[in-house]
Amino acid sequence: MKVVQFFYSLVLLLNFNCASTSNVVFDYNLDTDFSKFNTFVLCVDDLFVEHTNMPKMDNKLIRNYIADAVENEMKSLGHQTNVLNPQLQVGFIITLSETTNTFKDCNNFDDLTYWDNCVIQEKTYIQETLVVYVSDYQTQEIIWQASIECNLNKPKNILQIHIETLVADLFDTYPKKV
Repeated sequence: MKVVQFFYSLVLLLNFNCASTSNVVFDYNLDTDFSKFNTFVLCVDDLFVEHTNMPKMDNKLIRNYIADAVENEMKSLGHQTNVLNPQLQVGFIITLSETTNTFKDCNNFDDLTYWDNCVIQEKTYIQETLVVYVSDYQTQEIIWQASIECNLNKPKNILQIHIETLVADLFDTYPKKV
């Protein structure tokens, strides 16, 4: 009996270790026939760095890697690039939001005083989110979008693979399958 319990515990543990920790949030237009689209263009404006005050999280290299990964995913879905007559526009957004938390370090010097000295420290955390969207070029309506919390502040030797994995996770939710 203990062997069976051990086996089930081991299988359960392996499942949790292999489970994806990324949470992709996505939405798409249920009324859209995604199979009717064959061509796309990448939004060139998305290649320009927006958060110049945070160069480790948003820079030209990161944006180029994202653009390449998005283009590759669209091509793997059977779409072709067509700048002159696209049916879809594909783009991405890097959002950075700051949250400041306050930590209190209250020292009690003796039993009769209440927090005689209270030093307040603040720490700012930055949350990064990558959003990829596809819009109908003619109607200018977003027909699919997906987002994932991420950390783009990676060493150059793993940055491209990390971004490709993030974008692939996002496109796993795209309604058109090959």
